Amino acid sequence: MLVILTAAAAVDPGAALNLLARAQSYRLLGDLAYGDGPRAKLDVYLPEHMGAPGPLVVFFYGGRWASGEKAQYRFVGAALAARGAIAVIPDYSLYPPSSFPVFLEDASRALRWATDNAERLGADRSRIFLMGHSAGGHIAAMLAFDKRWLAAVDLSPSRDLAGFIGLAGAYDFAIDSDVLRGVFGPPANAAATQPLRYVTREAPPALLLAGEADLTVRPRNTRALAAAIDAAGGEARALYYPGVAHREIVGAFSPLLHFLAPVADDVMAFVVAKRAKAHETKERRAGDRDEDVQ
Repeated sequence: MLVILTAAAAVDPGAALNLLARAQSYRLLGDLAYGDGPRAKLDVYLPEHMGAPGPLVVFFYGGRWASGEKAQYRFVGAALAARGAIAVIPDYSLYPPSSFPVFLEDASRALRWATDNAERLGADRSRIFLMGHSAGGHIAAMLAFDKRWLAAVDLSPSRDLAGFIGLAGAYDFAIDSDVLRGVFGPPANAAATQPLRYVTREAPPALLLAGEADLTVRPRNTRALAAAIDAAGGEARALYYPGVAHREIVGAFSPLLHFLAPVADDVMAFVVAKRAKAHETKERRAGDRDEDVQ
């Protein structure tokens, strides 16, 4: 097995991670439609042995809003399922031909599907999380902080999300290349496209992870978002991994690269601890009533 993984890694590192993921324990529900169109599909990774309802994590991959597909991230879904979470990995519209905000509309519909199907999948609806890497971190952050995208599918970040997890996300960047101008339009659109601009006190708790050796989406994005959340009176925890680069931070979900950083463990510690605010309030009120009866 090690020889096969080494050969695969020499050709395509992601292929090696996914090859190893096939040997992990989980159940896969593949190519489920969450909307119309060839890319409006998602994969669901379920723990092999389901007990009490568990957390559900919707993960958006990166690729500069122009590349990527859900099958490339089997290792992320497998790692989460092996730790007791239900993982949902959607595809979304890419540039070209699609541009901002079409991928946010797709992502909102994917989350709506996950919310509607949470109980059927064995998930706890009070423990639904958005997670994204790189451009996917931007997408997840926009849904978590800019209320209009989830409002379009009758959801609310503060009510329906237990948390946001960003992995080397693009939160505060310049529209300064042909690709970015194609995705987001002219630089004048910057204010409308940056998650940093929409942070409020009511936003869900955030776990922000970055590699200190990341030269693709530099850690300053994470520091800026953490500072904005802190200034707004929200809740954010930022972790920076020494020597970890851009692709390595998501690759570390795989047992093959886990030695680089405890990314999966840090994510699961956050997921286990959080519940959506609306459900916390409901439980608190129920507890108050119980005390009154006593």
